[in-house]
Amino acid sequence: MITVPELDSGAVTQARTLDEAPATVADLVALMTDADPATVEVDMKVHTAPGPDPGTIARLALAAVGAAAAAARRAIRSAARAPVR
Repeated sequence: MITVPELDSGAVTQARTLDEAPATVADLVALMTDADPATVEVDMKVHTAPGPDPGTIARLALAAVGAAAAAARRAIRSAARAPVR
């Protein structure tokens, strides 16, 4: 998430990578102010948020796989009981 506090609206945008951030911000500023994107100077300050630990990610993935397998089993059982036309 990219914030531009200098804009009155407190504009927010996003980019896929940090490399894309300056051009994305320049485009946003140009859109909001009618400025030429080539004249926009971007000063980035990068902050990271703490993410979940690998153990939590693994537990969530296992739970999702287990839920998907259970749903597949129910669908197969339901299809097996359905009358054939």
